[in-house]
Amino acid sequence: YKGEAKVIAGGTDLLVRMNQSLVTPSYLVNLKHIRNLNTIIHDHTEGLRIGALTTLHAVETSAIIREKFSVLAQAASRVASPQIRNTATIGGNICLDTRCWYYNQSHRWRQSISPCFKVGGDLCHVVKRGDHCYSLFSADTVPALIGLGAKIKIMSPGDERVIPLEAFYTGVGETVHVLESDEILTEVLVPNPPPRTGGVYLKYSTREAVDFPILGVAVVMTLGSNNRECTEARIVLGAVSPAPVRATKAEDRLRGKEIEDDLIEEIAEGTIKEAGPIVPIGTSVGHKRRMMRVFVKRAIEQALGCAKSA
Repeated sequence: YKGEAKVIAGGTDLLVRMNQSLVTPSYLVNLKHIRNLNTIIHDHTEGLRIGALTTLHAVETSAIIREKFSVLAQAASRVASPQIRNTATIGGNICLDTRCWYYNQSHRWRQSISPCFKVGGDLCHVVKRGDHCYSLFSADTVPALIGLGAKIKIMSPGDERVIPLEAFYTGVGETVHVLESDEILTEVLVPNPPPRTGGVYLKYSTREAVDFPILGVAVVMTLGSNNRECTEARIVLGAVSPAPVRATKAEDRLRGKEIEDDLIEEIAEGTIKEAGPIVPIGTSVGHKRRMMRVFVKRAIEQALGCAKSA
């Protein structure tokens, strides 16, 4: 069907966009009955393999994920509501479309304003004089998966490729990710974390349930044999831009250091600077920066505690 079809799994994102006439496919291709795409398999050598059709509820409640990849279970548990998590899939959350106040509206509402980049226009209503779409990527599981160093497997009729999850996103709201029209995401591959590794995902939202995040912060940290020095760290931000953001400079500042209060404050401040242009969706830029400082600091402290007890 080429450009006339969309694939559907849980449908919690696609069906909403169809109701808003954001996408109008002539055909839906159901993936639910493809065998072996709804499994969670753990190997002590190869790590964790999660089929793309695995529900977020299954990820949230999996004993092996809760034990060894707890940051992912935390993130899955914060998605929407229990009813949605029983239907939505991990693959769908990874492929979630970006969102915007001006885009995620009814067709009649959108007709009252000038068309934006996301619908083929030539302007962005969120960032005035912006040269591309600044709609917001707000999936909860993705910062946690990037923090864990996850890769994804993508298949097409004649090929298969495995790429780091963080390379999947374009940083541009119109296209969101690099998935081609004849490809589907089939599997999430997560390496086993080293000993003395702890992670945490924190979400800031208007309501405790249902809402997309105003800010998401994942921190995954590994300590040395003395249980004091940080040997590896990943800090990943969600809901700040059209793609998840890794604070690589802040991570470098953590490595090789004993983590103390002054350093945590410094890292939290540095993370704000690395976030780049912050999209003012959900709240103002100033408020999101203040919350980023609070949540990054809190996530580092909690991840440190988890690593010490791992």
